[in-house]
Amino acid sequence: MANQILKIFRKSKYVLFVQLIDKAFFFVLFLAVARILSVKDYGDIVIIFSVSNILLYILQLGLPVYFQRQTAKESKVDRSNLISVVVYGVMAFLVSVFLILFLVGILYNNKHYLLIIVIHSFVFSFFFVSIFNSFLLGKGEQRLQFLSYYFVRLFSVIIILSLLFLINDILLFVTVCLVGNIIIAIIFYYYLLTKYVDKDKKNKVSFRVLKSLLVLSLPIGIASMSNFLYDKIDVILISKIINAEQVAIYNIAYGIFKSSQLLFSFILVTGFSRVSSLSERHSAVKLFLKKYSVYILLVSTAVFVSTLLLSKSIIVYVYGEKYLPSVFLLQVLSVSIIPLAFNNLTGITLNGLGMFRENLIVVLFALLINVVFNVILLTYIGVIGAVYSTLLTEVFILVFDIYYLKKKLW
Repeated sequence: MANQILKIFRKSKYVLFVQLIDKAFFFVLFLAVARILSVKDYGDIVIIFSVSNILLYILQLGLPVYFQRQTAKESKVDRSNLISVVVYGVMAFLVSVFLILFLVGILYNNKHYLLIIVIHSFVFSFFFVSIFNSFLLGKGEQRLQFLSYYFVRLFSVIIILSLLFLINDILLFVTVCLVGNIIIAIIFYYYLLTKYVDKDKKNKVSFRVLKSLLVLSLPIGIASMSNFLYDKIDVILISKIINAEQVAIYNIAYGIFKSSQLLFSFILVTGFSRVSSLSERHSAVKLFLKKYSVYILLVSTAVFVSTLLLSKSIIVYVYGEKYLPSVFLLQVLSVSIIPLAFNNLTGITLNGLGMFRENLIVVLFALLINVVFNVILLTYIGVIGAVYSTLLTEVFILVFDIYYLKKKLW
């Protein structure tokens, strides 16, 4: 058993290192912001990031998942696919700038337009990073990803911490992050062009190819968008039903809860490529599920117990006593860690098997259930209602993911 877990870890270690680096990077960024702002102002920043992330996932249309699955099955990267998706990303970004200014500037009456645009540009730069990275993951190039993230993120953190002692300017913090993402995207793109792109193909944009890609990835995109909306919609609903201060309180607890999945989600990034390559051999997929389920159960149980016991220490010592109300929220949220862990496994297995329609059905209903429960519970019992909604939704997803997998494999 121990040898199997070590083998899984070795295959996925660079993905873990990248996620650790990114979590540490965002931890430093948001900690710096939370420390220098009031609770309400921090809540406003969280709202901008949340709306930007929702727009990003809507406009990504599942392309990263689609490209990782396809690249794992093919020998070369099609040049026209790569160029076409870059052009689409640029057009999508321009459209999203107008949308973010309307949604945050008008609906939330936030007049800090330059800050909104810079934050959104940073968030949307992940479109290009994740697209290029999906090709690399499909080819097993996790080491390049790790080295790029390590040096760029380390340099960014050093600059942010230096600025924190000199000048408390959020705009500068986010600009540093944006420049870092641009550098990472350029590294990934150049590596793909030199090693994996078919040099015999013409370097041109094909809107016919782009249309075909978007049609093929649309079911994945809707599922990814719905899943992400479920992950972020509570922040929007809390801000509308309660207030921005409660958004900040909830976001601290929810951020730590989501960070806990780092200890099991990293193996599933490479696991997705593995399932995609085994998708025609059901017996091999069943063996994959059994082996990975043991790891998921052991790790998620340990994470659940640790989070439950250390909630107060983590929040008070890291974020300060002004976020003490987040402790109880995190303790209750920790109950959702085990079903969340298994949902990661069942979700990547469904997509790896090409069961995009089934996955779409589950996440759409999960989103609907989550919204309904949030609206009702937030209205009557306050911010803790968002926590109960999360637990109920995670259990729903797990039950129906298992149902579809049993129907397919057994």
